[in-house]
Amino acid sequence: MRFGPPPRVIPKAPAAPVPVASAQLASAQVHPARQILNDMAQLLAVEKGALVRLDRDAIEAHAKTKLELDAALQEAVRQAPLEALEKQLLESVREAALTNQLLLAHARSCVLGMLSLLAPGNAPAYVVAGHSNRARSSPPPPPMALNLRR
Repeated sequence: MRFGPPPRVIPKAPAAPVPVASAQLASAQVHPARQILNDMAQLLAVEKGALVRLDRDAIEAHAKTKLELDAALQEAVRQAPLEALEKQLLESVREAALTNQLLLAHARSCVLGMLSLLAPGNAPAYVVAGHSNRARSSPPPPPMALNLRR
């Protein structure tokens, strides 16, 4: 049972069509830092391989490129604040950079360890404040001969 007059139907206005040019423009407007962050992520992946191979020349070349990308990234952030997607990219780049930093520290430690086997007198030692770095708690190891022929 219905009371009162029948409900009046209000026709809906058709949605205004979105111009194609503005839709393409909205998708084309990408933060200037996005491409730099993508380039940095790719560079860090390549650098990780160089660190694993201990390729000194490649590591040095990547360090120079990272400095250039860092300067470009700082300039892009000055132009416009980072958006959510760029912040996520930045966090993944940060994690990759930290991983590479750990690999670099480990590689350095391994190389120093190998060098200390060849020249124990030049091995790095931890020095306590107020003590001479020449003081050693144990006598130096005896000389070692290595046969490097195959």
